[in-house]
Formats: sequence, structure tokens, C-alpha cells
Amino acid sequence: MKDAIGIRLPETIMKKIEKLSKEENEDRSTIIRKLVVIGYFNLSKQKAAEKYIKGKITFSEAAHEAGLTIWEMERYLVEEGFKSSYSIEDLEKEMKILSTSLKH
Repeated sequence: MKDAIGIRLPETIMKKIEKLSKEENEDRSTIIRKLVVIGYFNLSKQKAAEKYIKGKITFSEAAHEAGLTIWEMERYLVEEGFKSSYSIEDLEKEMKILSTSLKH
């Protein structure tokens, strides 16, 4: 561990952390560290997905920023209810272009 920090948390959250600490048989600091790490990665995924949906970054850039593979990013977006605007017609056009270019 590098840096120690002090934070103030609402009493209700501290009670939940204490309960979780007992359930997991780990000290409070360990539980708080785990929660911070989980929260960081969840926020990273959310922010990367938002940038992708707004068209600010590519899909692969979003996956990279979120620390996920492309398949994991795809699963995350689907789980979050994202619906792609990529249509069957788009796929058919690309398949036709690909087929034509392979023949040449």
C-alpha cells in the first residue's frame, strides 16, 4: 500500500461496512479497499460506455478505457440495456461489399 487516506462516511454506510466485515471475516480497511476498487472499475466501465454511446470514442477505445476485452464490453453494454443502431440492412450492405471485394 502506498498512501493512507482519511474519509468520512455516513453512519448508515459504516454500519453496512461493519456488517460486511463480519460476514467476510475481514477488517474494515480491507472491505473499504475492496469497495473502492470495485467502485472504480464500475465507474470506469460506465464512463467508457457513455463516451462510446455519445460517439466520442470507438468501441475498441471504450473497451480499452474500461479495462475490458471487446467481448466483455459488448456484454456490459447489453446488460446495461444498450441497443445498437446497427441494422440488418447495414450488415447486408457490408456483407455485399466484402463479397465483392473478395471476388476481385
